[in-house]
Amino acid sequence: MYDNFKVFAAAEKDGAQTVAMNGYDVNFVSDDWSYVTNSQPLAYWSTNVDSYLFTAGAPINAVTDINASSMTLSLENNTTGSAMAAKPLKIMNGSDDFGKRVNLRFAYAHCRVCVAFKKEGTEDMTISDIKLTPDAAIASKATLTYSYNWNTATPTATQQVNTTETSAEAFSFADVTIPANNTSDAVTSTTYYYCVPDATNTNQWQV
Repeated sequence: MYDNFKVFAAAEKDGAQTVAMNGYDVNFVSDDWSYVTNSQPLAYWSTNVDSYLFTAGAPINAVTDINASSMTLSLENNTTGSAMAAKPLKIMNGSDDFGKRVNLRFAYAHCRVCVAFKKEGTEDMTISDIKLTPDAAIASKATLTYSYNWNTATPTATQQVNTTETSAEAFSFADVTIPANNTSDAVTSTTYYYCVPDATNTNQWQV
């Protein structure tokens, strides 16, 4: 998990929404999460509402738009990190979680790809010029927009990918060296790439 994320929260009363946290930046500071700044005042729970709605994305610079109805993340192949999205969270007034610390559950918004090798025999082996080729070009740069439906107790999110760049013919990875004493355990590459797999890219990748 990153040490920062952006969150939006709204209070809901009789179907009308009031913004409580308008795209607040939250950071992990001194062993705890904090969002309070001069422009981000402390937000308090109101007991006069029906529910609170929460959505969030990480890291902060990946979130290009966030509001009560949707969130857009910028996705790009890289070797350091992937954008993450929190499950939309609805906390009803009177529930055990109302007025408590909010627990957001994040998941990767796009996938990380690496390769791993195993060998037979007792000699050192180095595998070079590793290329992973998908069966068709995949999105290497895109925006992913989540749209939220808050009409049920357990809210749902739909996703729409807008691809701006597609991958090269193959992804390149750093050399993998398998030592002599490692004949059965897989050795993974140290290079990782992130991508948004298209629905048709589910198998037949070639190394």
